[in-house]
Amino acid sequence: MCCSRCVSAVKQVFENAGVNCKSVELGFAEIVPDKNTDYKKLEVDLRNAGFEIIVSKEEEISEKIKIEIHILFSETKKINLGGFVLRVFLEDKIQLPYKKIAEIFSIHNHQTIEHYFIINRIEKVKMMIEETDFSFSEIAFKVGFNSLSHLSRQFKFYEGMSMSRYKLIPKKKRKNKRKNIDEI
Repeated sequence: MCCSRCVSAVKQVFENAGVNCKSVELGFAEIVPDKNTDYKKLEVDLRNAGFEIIVSKEEEISEKIKIEIHILFSETKKINLGGFVLRVFLEDKIQLPYKKIAEIFSIHNHQTIEHYFIINRIEKVKMMIEETDFSFSEIAFKVGFNSLSHLSRQFKFYEGMSMSRYKLIPKKKRKNKRKNIDEI
């Protein structure tokens, strides 16, 4: 679960299944065990709604990494990642050495944390281009790039066009260019 809509959707699945929830938060749900609950059906219902039940500690860690990165980029205009170090941030949040965190994430997501972080950062740049009046230089600083040229190179590499070109795309067509968090 990566957003408040996800939390609401999971609560709805539990409610429809007659499952009593103690709490539902981002990435975590605690239910009251009940011998009458059909857990196989509940798992199917959750999968149909786009969610998975995490069964291992490593899967839990992998999901927590995604959630922490998502939360980092979810602040619309308040983000300021100047001087940000991903390794330090994740070690602090996950309370494990970065080497272990990176290994777990790569195994469970078939991509590196750095790649996942960059994709999220580019999505944040696209959102800021669409929804703010910040200059490209301001956006570069706010999302943690050391220079506009570094952001420009990464944007062009991942999006196949310059930021200026992206900004010229009509807004109706541009929305289709942004990825949902589930697609990253």
